[in-house]
Amino acid sequence: MALSGAFAGAFVVILLLVASVAMSKSWSYDLAGDLMSPYCPGRTLAACPSPQAAELVQWMVLQEAGGASREEIVEMLIERFGEEILGAPPAKGITLWAYVLPVLGFVVGGGLVVVALRRLVAKGVEPDRMPEGAAVSQTFETDDDLAKRVDADLAARG
Repeated sequence: MALSGAFAGAFVVILLLVASVAMSKSWSYDLAGDLMSPYCPGRTLAACPSPQAAELVQWMVLQEAGGASREEIVEMLIERFGEEILGAPPAKGITLWAYVLPVLGFVVGGGLVVVALRRLVAKGVEPDRMPEGAAVSQTFETDDDLAKRVDADLAARG
């Protein structure tokens, strides 16, 4: 009885280990989702339906199993397919401007909007600069005063 209990416990431990290994996702599959496919323009390797892309993903998995690092695999793929496989330009040299200009434009544009709004709010409209025929707010003591004013305006219009 004790032997069957130990056997069952060992069996459960082995099943848990196998399940955890099967559920763990290798980084090579994540890398396939990050890299652009040289076989399907505009798609990642993971989303590309071509058999060549599937072979390339399997090659990456084998390289990972063989002990290659993520950086080594990326370097090999860049040598083979060029920097287009990265999907985004590296942030160095002239391509650094692709990252700097949008941020700079956002900051400068936001500053211009803030300055313009402050000037508009600070300027305001002065009563002596009101256009002809513009309504000027008045306070009335009672509703009767307002009614008399409305009646007088309507009578004046004809």
